[in-house]
Amino acid sequence: MKRKTALILYGTLAIAFVSVTGFEIGKLHAAGRGSSEYVSVQEASDPYNGLVQTVSGTTADMLKPEYWLSSYDGKVLFSGEEIEEFTYNNPAFVEYNTGQFGSNKKLYMYDLPDAIDGAVVKALIDPEIIDDLTKDGDALYANKEAVSDDYWANIRDNLNIEAVPDKVTPIYGVCVERTMARTLPSDDFIAEDPQELYFDSLISAEVMPFSPIVVISESRDSQWYYILSGSYCGWVHKDTIAVCKDKDEWNNASSADEFLVVTGSEIVLEDTARESAHAGMVLPMGTKIKLKNTEAEFDADRTSWGCYKAELPCRAEDGTLYSEDALIPVSKDVHVGYMDMTSEAVLNQAFKFLGKIYGYGGTLSSNDCSGFVRQVYSCFGLELPRNARAIAKTYDLGSIDCDKMTEDKKLSILEQMAPGLLLYMDGHIMMYLGTKDGVPYVISSCATCIEPGHATSDIVDAYGVFVSGMNLLRANGKTWLEDLDYILWKEY
Repeated sequence: MKRKTALILYGTLAIAFVSVTGFEIGKLHAAGRGSSEYVSVQEASDPYNGLVQTVSGTTADMLKPEYWLSSYDGKVLFSGEEIEEFTYNNPAFVEYNTGQFGSNKKLYMYDLPDAIDGAVVKALIDPEIIDDLTKDGDALYANKEAVSDDYWANIRDNLNIEAVPDKVTPIYGVCVERTMARTLPSDDFIAEDPQELYFDSLISAEVMPFSPIVVISESRDSQWYYILSGSYCGWVHKDTIAVCKDKDEWNNASSADEFLVVTGSEIVLEDTARESAHAGMVLPMGTKIKLKNTEAEFDADRTSWGCYKAELPCRAEDGTLYSEDALIPVSKDVHVGYMDMTSEAVLNQAFKFLGKIYGYGGTLSSNDCSGFVRQVYSCFGLELPRNARAIAKTYDLGSIDCDKMTEDKKLSILEQMAPGLLLYMDGHIMMYLGTKDGVPYVISSCATCIEPGHATSDIVDAYGVFVSGMNLLRANGKTWLEDLDYILWKEY
C-alpha cells in the first residue's frame, strides 16, 4: 500500500473510531467508582495533558496554585510580629487528669518543674488506653493476627507504671530522626479489621527530626521512652532520642540564631565520601536545621562551595547528644529562616503535597489532615496543635464558630477570605483556596469522601491530598459546606 493511501485510510479509521465511541483525549474526572467522564482539552485548560485524574467538580487547571492567586499574590495572612505574638500566647501543652480534679490540667514542655509529680506521669501514660481499646469485646488484630488477653497483659506490664517514682526528674533530649510517637510501647499495627491499611489504633503523632523532646518515663524492656513533644506525648524508640546532659544543652541544641527550614515536601540529605550519621536521611517539610556562619570551624571532606554549613544533632552509642557538621546544597528546597506568610507562599507550600498519600498521624512518611496544615504553617513559624479540633478552636488564628450559620452566610464569609486560611468540620481540617461559580474549594489530606450526586453509601477511598469543592458529601448527607463548624479568619 502506498504511504499516502495508508495515511488517508488510517485517518479515516481514526475519525470513525472517535465518532462511534465518543472517545476524546482530554482531562479525566472521577465521577464515582467504576465510572469516568472526559472533558475536551479545548473545553478546559489542562496543564497535565489529560494524564491526571481529579475529583468530580475539580478541573485540572485548579491543581496549580496560580489558579487561585490571581488577585491575592501579595496578601499577608500573618505578619512576623503576629506570629511571634501567637507563639508567646499559645505555648504548646499536653493535658492530663489524675482523678483529683474536675477538669483537665495542662503541662507545658518548655516550662516544666525540676520534678514532676509521679501521679501526673502515670495519668499521661494512661494504662486505661488498653481498656478503651478492648472494652467493646470485639476482636482486635495486631499485624492482621487476632490478639489475646495475654497480649494486652504483656503490653500493660511493659508500661512499667509501678516503677514511676513519686517525683519524676524530666530528662531533656532531641529527636535525631523522623519517628512516630505511639500510645503504647509496641510497633504492632492494631486495628479492628485485619485488612485495615491506614488507621493504626496505637498512633499518637509524628515526631519531627531535630525537634526538642522531654523524657518522663521508660518501658520495662528499656527499648522505649515516654516523651513530651509540644502538644502531644507518646512512646518512641530510645535509639531515636539523644539525651542532653542538662537543660542548658537542650536549649542550645533546640534554638539557633540562623537556621534553615525545609520547604520541600521533603528533602534527602547528601551521601558523603566518609561515614556520616545523616547521609541519606529524609527530612520532611518544616524541619529546622541549625546553621553555622561561613567563617565557623567546620569538619567536612570537601569544600562548602554552593552549600550551607549546618550542625546536625546525633545520638552517641551511650545515648547522649553530640553534633555533626553537614553541608546542605543551596539547590535543596530550603529557606533561610521562616518564610513570609502570604497567600502565595502558603499555597505554593500546600500544593507541594498534592497527590501525596494520606498518612494517619504521620505514618507512611506523610500526613493526615492536621499534619498537612501543621507542616505547611510551620514553614512560617506557626506551630499548631496536633489535634485538628484544637487548631480550629484557636482564638488567635481568628476562630469563628459558624456551626449555626446558614449555608449562605458561610459562603458570604468564604467569598471574602484570602487563600491559605483554614476551615474545619467535625473530624477534618482543610485549607481554603477560593470560590468558583458559587462553590468554595479546599485542599486537604483526606481519607474518604462522597462525590456530589452520589448516595451516601458510595464512599470513595481517596487517601490522599487533593483539591475539591465543598459540595462533596458526608455520611450524614450534608455537604462539606453545610457541615462546616469553624472558619479561621482573624479579619472577620
